[in-house]
Amino acid sequence: MPARYNGTMMKNCIAANFLVLLLLMSTKVLADFSVEGKLALQFADGQQQQQIFPMQLIREQGSYIFSVGSQQTRLNAPLQKYSLALILQNDQDVWVTDFANQPLNGFTLQIAEYEITLRRDPQARAARGRYVVQLNDEIFYFSRGPGQINFVFNQQGIAEVQVKGMFKPRR
Repeated sequence: MPARYNGTMMKNCIAANFLVLLLLMSTKVLADFSVEGKLALQFADGQQQQQIFPMQLIREQGSYIFSVGSQQTRLNAPLQKYSLALILQNDQDVWVTDFANQPLNGFTLQIAEYEITLRRDPQARAARGRYVVQLNDEIFYFSRGPGQINFVFNQQGIAEVQVKGMFKPRR
């Protein structure tokens, strides 16, 4: 091969490596986020508790550390979604193990621009256990299985919150 060809390839390779390095550095900056929520719990035994509920994704040493509440896990790639499970047992007790290790009568989580509430509503006759989940202005009832609150992430943090496994009552 001519020497000029090797020099051009070397310049292109250096430019490509530099571009990849810039993309990796910008991914690090764009993938990190930290959101602090406020959580109020009402336990089935009548006790109440308030606490901070953080969600955080940080790149560290080539991997990602995702923290939610007091839990933490290391991942190979940035997390795209976090699912919070709500389990209604015998139409009486609601378990949210990411919040507490005992049943709840209700909770309110304010995080980013979202407010998520679980409460009993005596007027909600079609709701299993008369439990209602409210995401901002939308109301949901438990269906057959557990409910899920999915936090979908983008580079800045929480892009949206979706309720799955539950249904919207007719108005």
